[in-house]
Amino acid sequence: MKPGKPHIHNLPINDITNLSVLAQRVQQEAEARGETLPPPVRLHIGEPSFRTPEHIRQAAIDSIGREPLTYGPAVGWPWLRELLAEKIARVNRYRVRPENVAIAMGGTGAIQAVFLATLGVGDEALIPDPHWPHYNMQLAACGATLVSYPLNAEQAWLPDIAQLERLVTPRTRMLVINSPGNPTGAVFPASLVADLLDFARRHDLYLLSDECYDEIVFEGRHVSPASFLTQDEFTEGRVICVYTFSKSYAMTGWRIGYVTTGAELLKSIVYVLDAGMTNVSTAIQRAAAAALSGPQDCISEMRNAYQRRRDLAVVLLKEHGRYVYTPHDAFYILVDISNSRYPQRHARQFSLDLLREHNITIGPGSAFGPAADHYARISLAASDEEIEGGVRAVCLFADR
Repeated sequence: MKPGKPHIHNLPINDITNLSVLAQRVQQEAEARGETLPPPVRLHIGEPSFRTPEHIRQAAIDSIGREPLTYGPAVGWPWLRELLAEKIARVNRYRVRPENVAIAMGGTGAIQAVFLATLGVGDEALIPDPHWPHYNMQLAACGATLVSYPLNAEQAWLPDIAQLERLVTPRTRMLVINSPGNPTGAVFPASLVADLLDFARRHDLYLLSDECYDEIVFEGRHVSPASFLTQDEFTEGRVICVYTFSKSYAMTGWRIGYVTTGAELLKSIVYVLDAGMTNVSTAIQRAAAAALSGPQDCISEMRNAYQRRRDLAVVLLKEHGRYVYTPHDAFYILVDISNSRYPQRHARQFSLDLLREHNITIGPGSAFGPAADHYARISLAASDEEIEGGVRAVCLFADR
């Protein structure tokens, strides 16, 4: 048997992806036994409960009907890059030229391209703990080493510069920050973002800013590190910002995101994009253009719904004595599932037991890093009814 590179083959299972498959299997096995399970409640994945707005879907249909879907430029079509430069100025409050923007296959594809263009075997990247699970796989794919910097609820899930200083070695090449944050729901204050940028400068690091939830903020204001840079500083390519259409426009399955940085570094990133995907479909880019140029009320409608669901979850957690903090962005909340009577029960086993006994899926905190092992991540992108039933079930199950 030839399993490929051991450091990739031996990665831990991605429980967030795996739970979907396992939930379907549990359902099928119960039906085969003639059993009736409770209605499924799926709270483990960040999948918006909204359908992609109609004008966005129609733009893709029109493209298929009226223009040839040929190969396109690996960097993306100029007309979309121009709209993205306008969006960045309007929403993220810094200015770039269209030449500083490249289109990728989702935010995931953008981040992977950045890692491959900047990191190699033996290089180290400072990654938050807890963090989005794909960072593990992406760094392994380019041979780099993940070095975790811990976050915790007592410090509002915010990085500590002093802790970061202790983790820097001669092999450190990149600092990754994620605000608005998944899975924590933390929004970094401007002063902290400025300090993190200064830290990256002092140690000559790339700063990758994962801003995929930039338009789903309830309290506070999202601040991009690029907004602190002069045009000349941005051109250096130290700061790299990644965005996606998946969350703001409920376009998860469309697979389109984008990255912006200095032109010389972007050239390297585009080579990686070209090698891996050639180009994103023109029809999907037309849909993305319609999202940017069409009505924006869909964003506020979804954001208001997520905030209402966040508030519902917080009320329920307080009722059950399991309130820890209030997330300020995105659509997740980490729930403390610890129980002094079962100190050895970890998040992964908790999530598997909850699925088998109640047909409810939640994201085990361990999937996001050791710092969240006694937490469960609940997605607030589900319906109000599913969130209410799911949060109550998680609390009662944790209290058993």
